[in-house]
Amino acid sequence: SLTGDVHPVRGALPATLALRQAGFRRVLLPAANAAEAEVVTGIAVWPVRSLLEAVAMLSGRVSPQVAARMPNAVRPAAAEPDFADVRGQDQAKRALEIAAAGGHNVLLIGPPGTGKTMLARRLPSILPPLTREESLEVTSIHSVAGQLPAGAGLIEIRPFRSPHHTISDAGL
Repeated sequence: SLTGDVHPVRGALPATLALRQAGFRRVLLPAANAAEAEVVTGIAVWPVRSLLEAVAMLSGRVSPQVAARMPNAVRPAAAEPDFADVRGQDQAKRALEIAAAGGHNVLLIGPPGTGKTMLARRLPSILPPLTREESLEVTSIHSVAGQLPAGAGLIEIRPFRSPHHTISDAGL
């Protein structure tokens, strides 16, 4: 900023992954993006809050304060919808269980008020956990889109999107 403060940037995680792949050993990032970038192993993250701090680190006047803590993982809240709470809807539940077990896509169609959204919101609770590679990919997408929560590290829960019922085929 004009005051010398360093603001968070989008895409810190994919940028850090690319730098590590290119052979770099350290990366200077805004402090707000440090937790996000620290999930990448093999590269040191130097978080800075201002341009003066960055210049001091790069000139060797100040040693970089590399965070020694584990990055914060984004975990589901305690009140996340659970598939076990669904009563009835046996055919729909069976279809979702089969889709989840086989890694298939699901399209729920029906009149309003029949429980499509309620079932869909609970589907992630029966899906397997994300692998490390999937977590990095999901976190990278959220980072580039500017949707990563502040101070978040690796996203470990499967994302859920609920498009509006009036969405076009192309939009979907």
